[in-house]
Amino acid sequence: MYPDEATTRGVASRVYLDNVCGTSVAASDRFNINSQLEHLQAKYVGTGHADVNRFEWAVNIQRDSYASYVGHYPILAYFAIAENESIGRERYNFMQKMLLPCGKPPDRDQED
Repeated sequence: MYPDEATTRGVASRVYLDNVCGTSVAASDRFNINSQLEHLQAKYVGTGHADVNRFEWAVNIQRDSYASYVGHYPILAYFAIAENESIGRERYNFMQKMLLPCGKPPDRDQED
């Protein structure tokens, strides 16, 4: 029997398929997911929000990357070997790049 048929068994199987595939989500689940997302966005700066522009998003990504490089010693050692610099010098360079990772911010006139 096909789920499209308007029988009790067809309707029940169609609802079952929707629930298994995850296509029908209850309104309370959507509200819960949105409230969790808003909580994460308020708690962590790098997750962004609705008003983040492209430049701010890129700055967050670059700063997160540099912080990861500095915080993980094997990655820092890899960069030091690749650039033939000391580990301390590479750490200093990454910390300096964290100040303005994407250059100066664009003028406000260009964003609007």
